[in-house]
Amino acid sequence: MSAQKYQRIYDYIHEYQNLIYNFYSKDAVAFLTTYYHVSTQETVWEDENIFGGSYDRVGEYSGVKWNKILLLPVYYIEEINTAFDGQDIGYIKENDTTLVIPSTYGFTPLPNDKVKMEQEFLRPTNDVYPIFNVGGIEKSVNADRLFWKIKVHVEQSVTLSQLDQQVLETYTFFEYDKKIHSLNDAEFLTRLLAKNEDLRTITTTLYDKRSGYYFC
Repeated sequence: MSAQKYQRIYDYIHEYQNLIYNFYSKDAVAFLTTYYHVSTQETVWEDENIFGGSYDRVGEYSGVKWNKILLLPVYYIEEINTAFDGQDIGYIKENDTTLVIPSTYGFTPLPNDKVKMEQEFLRPTNDVYPIFNVGGIEKSVNADRLFWKIKVHVEQSVTLSQLDQQVLETYTFFEYDKKIHSLNDAEFLTRLLAKNEDLRTITTTLYDKRSGYYFC
């Protein structure tokens, strides 16, 4: 009796999980952003009523501290909705949209995080893209691995220079392992990958296919 290879009918569950949680978070169309994540450990939170005014989010009197993440890919940015709001200072154009961040990045988005949709150093002379504020966060699924669907709206009066004054640490997204690392660790990993590529090129030229040996 011949043995026939087959897959169980419920193997499609594993294929679906691999598609959603692995493929999409690595190979879907990504938009590079600069992400300002609230540091919950170092931020000074307001725990009393202040009669002199509201709690400042930015500026020298603000207790909010940020962790800055460079080159962070986000996915599935929806169409930007535009609305005009008439206030005492005049008409204000309000833009809001949503974006998706995989949980595989290793951090949880928080309300009042800031998202810069375009890298400043890519457009040093024509950086006209706004800064978005995180207003709402939804879980896509209630499981170990999930997606964060984030609703953001345009900040009206916050600049990058103000945010950078409150940055504690700067990190970067490393494309090779799809994780967030410090700048020093990312630089070390980049040099390591470059050395491995050089070694691969060298060993390829030294290998003899006929004998199966490496000749130096």
